[in-house]
Amino acid sequence: MAGEIRSTNELIIEVATQGDAVWFERNSDRRIRIRKAVVMEFSHDIGQAPVGMEWFAIVLEAQPGARMRQPIALPIGFDVSDMDDSALFSLFQQAAPSGAKDLLTKLRMTKLPGAAKPA
Repeated sequence: MAGEIRSTNELIIEVATQGDAVWFERNSDRRIRIRKAVVMEFSHDIGQAPVGMEWFAIVLEAQPGARMRQPIALPIGFDVSDMDDSALFSLFQQAAPSGAKDLLTKLRMTKLPGAAKPA
């Protein structure tokens, strides 16, 4: 938008969000992914990861255009590359606050403009 000044953090978060959208478009058979977290991408400051760990973001796509993210600290060097959706969802359930699964269900049931109603 013309004349809009955005912070560096907002731009970095937008790039991460767009990266998630592209990843889900290219991996249409997947509904969950894990990636390194972006600084300040969460609404609250998650701070430094505990010693020997680093922050990741678990991104769940409830339906195209409706995603939720959950931070999780994992050991440095932890290999996430071969984790399937089931393993990632187990991690999500361990890290997510109570009520997150209900929110995910609501997101799946919400009719988004221009989108077919999810099954």
